[in-house]
Amino acid sequence: MRILTNLAFSKHILTLKRPWFRFKKNSLKISSNLNSSNQKQSDPENIIYTVPNALTLSRIACVPFINYFMFTDQHELACSLFLIAGITDFVDGYIARNFKNQKSYLGSIIDPLADKLLIGSLTITLVANSMIPLPLAILILGRDFSLILYSVYVRYKLIEKPISLKKFLNLKQSRVKVEADFISKVNTFFQISLIAATMPSQVFFYEDSYFLTILQFVTGLTTIMSSASYALKKGSYKVIEYSNKK
Repeated sequence: MRILTNLAFSKHILTLKRPWFRFKKNSLKISSNLNSSNQKQSDPENIIYTVPNALTLSRIACVPFINYFMFTDQHELACSLFLIAGITDFVDGYIARNFKNQKSYLGSIIDPLADKLLIGSLTITLVANSMIPLPLAILILGRDFSLILYSVYVRYKLIEKPISLKKFLNLKQSRVKVEADFISKVNTFFQISLIAATMPSQVFFYEDSYFLTILQFVTGLTTIMSSASYALKKGSYKVIEYSNKK
C-alpha cells in the first residue's frame, strides 16, 4: 500500500514540474530572441536613432537660421548658433568614435553633409553681404562641388546593373569615401577659420583688417593646392564594401 501511495505521489510531483520546465524552455527562447535582436540593432547597417545622428540633424536644422540671421545683419544671433553648431560637431564626433553602439552608416553620410551645407551656404551668404570676395567663394564652392560630383559618378559606376534610384540610395551598396590628404585637411581648417573669423568681423569692427586679408589669401591658396592634389593624386577615393550579414 505504501509503495502504491509513493508512486502516486511521485507521479503527481512530476506532473506539477512539467509546466515549469516548459516555462523555462520558453523563457530561454525569449532571451535568445532578445539577444539576437540586440545584436541586430547594434549592427551599424540598422542603427538610425543615435545621439550623434540627432546632434547632426540639429546642426543641419540650424543652417537656414544661421544664414538668415547673417543675411539680415543679426550677426550676434548668427555667431551664437554657429558656435552651438561647432560644439555639436565636436560632441557627436567624440561620441561616435568612443562608443561602438553609436556608430552608424547613416551618420557617416549625414555628418560630412552637414559640414558641407553649413560652410557652403555661409560662403554664399558672406559673398552676398560683401564680406568675402567673389573669386574666393567660387574657388571654395567649385572645389567642394567638384568632389561631390565625382563621388556621385564613381558610385554610379560601382552600382550593379540595372541601375535604379533605390540601389543608388541603398546604404548597403558600395560607398565612396573621399580620402583627404594633409593639404586638404589644412584647407578645411582654413575654410572653417575664415568663416568663423569673418562672421563677427562687423560686430567687433575689424572687417578691413590685414588679418582677414591674409586669411583669405591663405584659404584661396590652400584651396587651389587641395584641388590640384585631388585631381593629380591617384587613390583619392576609397570604395567601402559592405559584406552581407545574416
